[in-house]
Amino acid sequence: MPSKPLLALVAALALCSAGEAAAISVKAEMKTVVEPASNTLFAVGGEVDPENGPDAAKVPDKRWKEAGKAAAALKAVGEGLIAAEHAKPGDDWPALARQMAEIGDRAATAAAAKDGKALAQAANDLGDNCSACHARYKPQDGG
Repeated sequence: MPSKPLLALVAALALCSAGEAAAISVKAEMKTVVEPASNTLFAVGGEVDPENGPDAAKVPDKRWKEAGKAAAALKAVGEGLIAAEHAKPGDDWPALARQMAEIGDRAATAAAAKDGKALAQAANDLGDNCSACHARYKPQDGG
């Protein structure tokens, strides 16, 4: 049975291909695609990081493939966030979206090559990208 992040990605891509990209809000896309894909990339990045001890070669092929799919989803979302219907005020929105797409691309390349160091670095860079974007665009509750 396909995973929830994969089903969400398929649904998002189906809407985009049907010309209904605007039907998906940024918030919904973050919740259904970006959050699960990021969690996968963070988890696998930690598993394969040579600084954490385990040899990347011991990580099952399935995990590398999961990381590759998650990275591809992040790249696609990053590219889509530049579109006019998703634009937010300020010059940093398109820059952060492009950075997310670039990180997704690097992570996909690292996963395909089974390069633990590069995948771990991409996961760390993604965390920084998320934090920068959330600091500017995601309202924080005071609690």
